[in-house]
Amino acid sequence: MIIIMSDSHGESEAIDNIKTKYQHDASLIIHCGDSEFPATDPIWQGVSVVRGNCDFDNGFPESTVLTADGISIFATHGHLYNVGFTLSHLAQTATENHCPVATFGHLHTPIVRVEEGVLCINPGSVAQPRGQYQTKMYAKLEVTPDTYVITYLDLAHQPIDGLAFEVPRVNK
Repeated sequence: MIIIMSDSHGESEAIDNIKTKYQHDASLIIHCGDSEFPATDPIWQGVSVVRGNCDFDNGFPESTVLTADGISIFATHGHLYNVGFTLSHLAQTATENHCPVATFGHLHTPIVRVEEGVLCINPGSVAQPRGQYQTKMYAKLEVTPDTYVITYLDLAHQPIDGLAFEVPRVNK
């Protein structure tokens, strides 16, 4: 199981809450940027983090390739890939890095979309949700031999109605 969160904007409680829940069970915990904490903050122990447009510490990478549960994941914040207009550039970069999955933040809204053969996941925001779903949330990705199962959860770790997806694995 892979946990994906983003856009905490200074709310350490949300990060700690999710870390505490999954630190022993998740194979990977990703934060897709805009934490507003320094890269040296102890909160990041056990969390893979990228830099967002509101993160001013250069200690975070702009993007990274991670491996967990038998897949490679391209993780970034998204602002450098024009994700507000298209996921094409993000998907192309993931493909160039041999990643069938890309995770990104920036938009503060849940997105699950296959773009150019790449599963693109935005976990929403754990602090400042936008759009149709006004719930602070994060995403759980489970990888099976044939599918990706994506479930969005609120900060009480309860599934959010209408935000559960099963996507066939195309690039195994």
